[in-house]
Amino acid sequence: MDRDGEIIAQDYVSQDHVQRCGAFGAHLIPELLKGSGELEFGTVDNILLQATNTTVRFVRRDNVWLIVFAGESANIGMLNVELRGMQDQLTRIAGAAVREERDTQKEQILSALRTQGSINALIEERVSDIGQLRALHSMLFQIALDVGVTRDTISRRINDINYRLYRDSLLDIGFDFFNRKALDNYDPILARKVMREQIIGLAGMILPNLK
Repeated sequence: MDRDGEIIAQDYVSQDHVQRCGAFGAHLIPELLKGSGELEFGTVDNILLQATNTTVRFVRRDNVWLIVFAGESANIGMLNVELRGMQDQLTRIAGAAVREERDTQKEQILSALRTQGSINALIEERVSDIGQLRALHSMLFQIALDVGVTRDTISRRINDINYRLYRDSLLDIGFDFFNRKALDNYDPILARKVMREQIIGLAGMILPNLK
């Protein structure tokens, strides 16, 4: 997340985690910074929260926060080692060029929606790369929130899309697995189709709210 509380990039085991984890990080960090300032604790840049079933690590480098949600079986020592190794990457993310690129992509998406009524061309440019599709998905998710679409509405639409594709796929796997990134390796073609349909669904929710 950047200093304004906006998500720069996200990667979840399951799309179901996006709403809960994203909202948690977006609201907790500003409150922690505010509380630290009021108590004159100084700059906050490294936070560890341990709950019964989850550990959450927050690390800041410059104006970028990295948030990691780890299960109860995670090796916290190794997680800390991994986080230290992310410092250089976070520095690069914090650069102004990243913000400018993100703003450019956002304007490209909004322009396509306003002039063409769809982002099919942008999807086709990325259709062979699941990573680029996920990045486009993340941007559309944030735009949908910005124009007033609620998280519950987004979640319901994504679940409806997932269930329709799951039903039509006739795969002999559980729906929970179908929702997870593990599908990327299990059936890459289907994984890209799922991401493509979710992107189209997000665009459809944004369009009526554009000014």
